Amino acid sequence: MNPSRTSHHHHIRTGLLAVGLFSGVAALAACGSSSGSGSSKPTTRPSGGQVLPVTANPINNASTNATMSIQSVLVENNADADGKATSDHLEIAITNTGSTELGGFEVFYTFTDPTTAVSESFYTKLPDTFTIAAGTTRVAHFDNTGAVDHFPVNDYSLYYIDTNALDVSVVVSAADAAVQTAILQKDAGGAETAD
Repeated sequence: MNPSRTSHHHHIRTGLLAVGLFSGVAALAACGSSSGSGSSKPTTRPSGGQVLPVTANPINNASTNATMSIQSVLVENNADADGKATSDHLEIAITNTGSTELGGFEVFYTFTDPTTAVSESFYTKLPDTFTIAAGTTRVAHFDNTGAVDHFPVNDYSLYYIDTNALDVSVVVSAADAAVQTAILQKDAGGAETAD
């Protein structure tokens, strides 16, 4: 056997092993950095990433200013701006009832299956561009369309894979506004099944 040929294959295998180890370490580091504790950084996902569950609500807002309200929350039977039916997803209409613009939005939501007692929560810090002028309403959509005001979700959450009815809790925070909470139920059937 040609020694130079053996050495060449050895270098290729070593290079591939090094790349594989680096990729594995990077993947583990990425998973570890977004574990869901109250002190972790926001687990929003850039396009193409994965939204991971969190174990506690990281929102820390003690404001008592009544300048924001949750006008409505939809988890099924959604309609687009033209009134046409659209895929089921979490949709939160937020109203600024104050006299100055609101910003610094954070959303924490929980899906619970009361039949199996399984629950999972997600947290998203909305971008700084998501602001609401005084006296107006803006809708935040949680799906994976990538459209304006549509934010990433976990395609493998209970919302998408569980066909039992779900209890849904939504917490919305904005800078200098009292935190608002809404609780509702999603009917059995899964996200894309006609209800």
